[in-house]
Amino acid sequence: KTKVEKSLYGFIWRFSRGYQLVILAVTIASFPLLYYALELPKVIVNDALGSKGAGGPFTREYFGIGFDQLEYLLTLCALFFVLLIINGGITMSLFIFKGITSERLLRRLRYTLFERIHRFPVKHFQKTSQGELTSMITAEVELFSQFSADAVELPLFQGGTMLTVLLFVFIQDPIMGFASISIIPLQAYIIPKLQKKVNLLAKERVVRIRNVAGRISEAVSGINDIHTHDTALFTLSDFTNHLGGVFRVRMSIYQNKAVLKFLNNFLLKLTPLLFYSVGGILILNGELDIGQLVAVLGAYSQMMQPWKELLKFYQRLMDAKIKYQQVTEQFDPADMIPENLMLVDRPEAIEQSTKAIT
Repeated sequence: KTKVEKSLYGFIWRFSRGYQLVILAVTIASFPLLYYALELPKVIVNDALGSKGAGGPFTREYFGIGFDQLEYLLTLCALFFVLLIINGGITMSLFIFKGITSERLLRRLRYTLFERIHRFPVKHFQKTSQGELTSMITAEVELFSQFSADAVELPLFQGGTMLTVLLFVFIQDPIMGFASISIIPLQAYIIPKLQKKVNLLAKERVVRIRNVAGRISEAVSGINDIHTHDTALFTLSDFTNHLGGVFRVRMSIYQNKAVLKFLNNFLLKLTPLLFYSVGGILILNGELDIGQLVAVLGAYSQMMQPWKELLKFYQRLMDAKIKYQQVTEQFDPADMIPENLMLVDRPEAIEQSTKAIT
């Protein structure tokens, strides 16, 4: 069946459920490895390098095997190296698998939209130009290839990474942990407000670009009439007006995105200031040492990257939802030819089409 799902996530889940579950399983399995990758450097510094052995010889024993200080240090470094390779391998494998998933979904969506063109009532082609339909099936749905594979995995992976690092910070010092998340509620309130305005402008931009594509298609198909009636100047004037509308909308988008980026970066840089002030007070009061502050700052730098990715994902999600809704609405006109009538008595065609998009 080629029914177009009303929601973007409904389409993604319907046609890539198995792939998404594999991606989720691998993602969840990577979190303990991430935590140990944060913990090992601390063990290396505090235990392998910082331990004095209580005045006696340095000894550590694991699984019945004894280690002196040098052996212990090299073993921990080797474990850290292995963790880096494993985490990197997981990231690379997920990237490839997500790419395969996204391309399959894009192929499925394009096929579904193209199939529905064959079922349009004839009168619908009088309202929708060839250029608009071509643009929607080719250029406009390209965004979903970049988004669909990340739709489930990215918020889980980046959110889980952020929570793992945050847990590590709270274990070091609860006060510093609360300082690290103090700006997040403010960002979570302001960013969506500004993003909503950008999304509305993006929706208007898509409509205007479609109109431009329609004017180009009309000019190409009717070039003989334009030459015959000498209406080139009128056509150019009309096209200029449409280009001007696109320009004004895009300028508004750039301006709003600039404000959004400025506020986001400004709020992100406030947290290190809190670390220096709050952490400095705790150090002066003897409640925190410099090593812990350095560890917290290092962990925070790793926590902010997932948070930035989550903010970007939210922006992409809103944009993708709007574009998906706009595209699917255009391919769901009233009085469409029923699918069973178009494919009746053609089992070989149905089978061939199904194999091509599976």
